[in-house]
Amino acid sequence: MMVLEFSILYFLAYSYYGIIESNGNPPNLTHGAAATLISLGVIVGMYSVGLYNRKCFFYFRESASRATVVFPLILVAFLALFAARDYALQGAWLPANSLLCAAAIVTFLPALLLIRKFGLNALDRSDLFKTRVLVIGNGARAGSLQNLSRDLRHRSFAIVGYAQLAPDSGSTIVKDDAQPDRRGDDRRPDFVIDPKNLLNFCRERRIDEIVIASTERRGMPVHELLDCKLHGFNTLEFSTFWERESGQIFLDDMSPSWLLFSDGFQMSKGRIVVQRALDIVIASLLLILSLPVTLLTALLIKLESEGPIFYRQTRVGLHGKPFDVVKFRSMRVDAERHGPRWASKDDSRATRVGSFIRKVRIDEIPQVFNVLRGDMAFVGPRPERPVFVSVLAEKIPYYEVRHAAKPGITGWAQINYPYGASVEDAKRKLALDLYYIKNGNIFLDIMTMIQTGKVLLWNGGAR
Repeated sequence: MMVLEFSILYFLAYSYYGIIESNGNPPNLTHGAAATLISLGVIVGMYSVGLYNRKCFFYFRESASRATVVFPLILVAFLALFAARDYALQGAWLPANSLLCAAAIVTFLPALLLIRKFGLNALDRSDLFKTRVLVIGNGARAGSLQNLSRDLRHRSFAIVGYAQLAPDSGSTIVKDDAQPDRRGDDRRPDFVIDPKNLLNFCRERRIDEIVIASTERRGMPVHELLDCKLHGFNTLEFSTFWERESGQIFLDDMSPSWLLFSDGFQMSKGRIVVQRALDIVIASLLLILSLPVTLLTALLIKLESEGPIFYRQTRVGLHGKPFDVVKFRSMRVDAERHGPRWASKDDSRATRVGSFIRKVRIDEIPQVFNVLRGDMAFVGPRPERPVFVSVLAEKIPYYEVRHAAKPGITGWAQINYPYGASVEDAKRKLALDLYYIKNGNIFLDIMTMIQTGKVLLWNGGAR
């Protein structure tokens, strides 16, 4: 989808360049350079607000609302960029550059909405772009896959059915009653399959992947499943499939042996060096660029209420080592006179300035000093207070595994889940944090940084 939309935008920009050039006032960029610059900028802007997230492909309304908000911002940013470039190189504003940019972006918005609308309708009608899945098992895990498929509007993968492999079924394929552990409004068929006929079943039903969701492995027909795999039918463990499709770890399957033998959960020396260099560069740039905002914020905090501009609070960092995080003070000085507690929506302890800067995340800008000191990375799990870590570690198994990575200003959990203020929220965010720790790389770090824009624009996770 991204390639298609980039191509259409490139074509529009290239075409408008020719029209403007034919009128005798061409932009001072080449055809290809102008079209590429505009196309890349728009695609990055779309990605930053989550327009390439699964949710935006599954819900047209989500795509439309985000696009109508971000496109004016992209246009203003491009007009300012081109104006600055014109004055720097030519000493005057050149309207051709701005006209090209405005024409391409304004025309592309309705084109994008049409692509998304008809594209989603096409996905609903056809299984062409879906992975056709046969689930072995019909218990609680199978129910989790059914719920995930429903949440994704059945657009990522299509469950053909749920099977039990039983050589004494009496017939090759027998439909069975739905099991009580797997209930839903969109139930798929249940099958009982003779393992000797599993390969033929997969061919007849055009299966792409077999997912082993059964917890009972005794008597599993390994040779028949291997035969299917060798004939091109990808065979996956439930937890592997869940991790790939949901972008999180299935916590109920975690065990010491799984953590020990699974891929990931390690940081190479090269990644540590590159990540640290990237953190220093981005933190330094943010510190400089945000200086007007930070100075104004400091003044407003001081004018509104007595007390320090900044506050320090102990958090748990890498390998459980405590450190002091630095933020702008957003609450009253006596906010915790009754003891520590999670921030809540419309928290009465917040000052008027504090309430605003928390919603737009300005209060977190001073954390760049923690990044420069090495206490934090730019991307990583959100650092929690020791008192909350103690409580959560007692109630959530393997909670402290999240301390295997440096805490971050932003992170995979922050961009995919709203603010957590309960044990259940902490568990949901842990599943996302562990996915990042297991699969983290520089590319994922950069993509997470870019997508932080959607959190800022939609106040996701702010309290």
